Amino acid sequence: MTQTEAPATSTPNAVSSPAGPARVPVVYQPRSAVFWLYVITLVLSTYLLLSADGSAFGMVMDAQLWLAPLWIGFIVVLFWLMFKFDPYRSARRYPQALLAGTALGGTTALVMAVNGNVALGGVWSRYLSPETMAAWQASLTAPIIEEASKGMCAAVILVLCSSVFHRISHALLVGMFVGFGFDVMEDLTYATREAIYSLDSDLAGAMPNLIQRVLTAVPAHWAYTGLFAVGVMLLLPTFTGPPQWSYARRVLLALPLMATASFMHFFWDSPIGGGFVKIAVTLVVFLIPVWWLLRFERQWVTERIAAGRSDGTLAAVPDDVLDSLPTRKA
Repeated sequence: MTQTEAPATSTPNAVSSPAGPARVPVVYQPRSAVFWLYVITLVLSTYLLLSADGSAFGMVMDAQLWLAPLWIGFIVVLFWLMFKFDPYRSARRYPQALLAGTALGGTTALVMAVNGNVALGGVWSRYLSPETMAAWQASLTAPIIEEASKGMCAAVILVLCSSVFHRISHALLVGMFVGFGFDVMEDLTYATREAIYSLDSDLAGAMPNLIQRVLTAVPAHWAYTGLFAVGVMLLLPTFTGPPQWSYARRVLLALPLMATASFMHFFWDSPIGGGFVKIAVTLVVFLIPVWWLLRFERQWVTERIAAGRSDGTLAAVPDDVLDSLPTRKA
């Protein structure tokens, strides 16, 4: 990981210099205990993931290579879509941090979720009938275990990169990329499993499963974790949102956001409704709070532009550039 420039409004640990904006470590911070927590969990979970599924991945590698164009297209489209939720380019300036979140989501969060789902499923099975478990197990375990796992991974990135990630928009993108990493690796696991189980060929088993998951990727883990991570950000002391928000107000906002993410996941995994209904409901539930949250990012940018015009620091920037913020409609 490299170093990058800190924004003009970075937290005090970003040291300024007369030559220009300070350059601060974003991910590579060997003096930070959080950095070593990130490294250790990433290495350990990667080892556990490969130990459990590495041989299966290798068995169907030829089929996955045939499907490479679909995988690449899927990844590119999701990248494009996620960056649409960063209209003021506040988080994309630090791609190494977003990629670090992707890596943690695709390894640590996935390993935690696999083991946690099994454990919680065992608890539910003590109190629910086999028929109920067969229909509801995914919706009674994944929204709790998987969202908590991805949320903890997002928290690690937000704390590690707190010098540049400290607003709502930052948390939204970090959560999306953690969920994206989880999504891709989960899809790879399911496609591999279907390829192995197929009686025809690896390709005949993997392709339908992958196509189905690609077509239902909006919304999916990237959306759930985006909202959940905003809730996490609101609880962190590094949050630099609206100054009038007391900590009690932040908690009262964080909990519904986390619950909304879990509800989206619950509704998707539940036996309620068909595919179109699930997509429509979860998409509406996702977009309403996101639209509301992004208002604060627009307000923050607008206030910085107004301050720059007042004190002359933005005098060299043409007015048409300063007035070119994306509209709400866009």
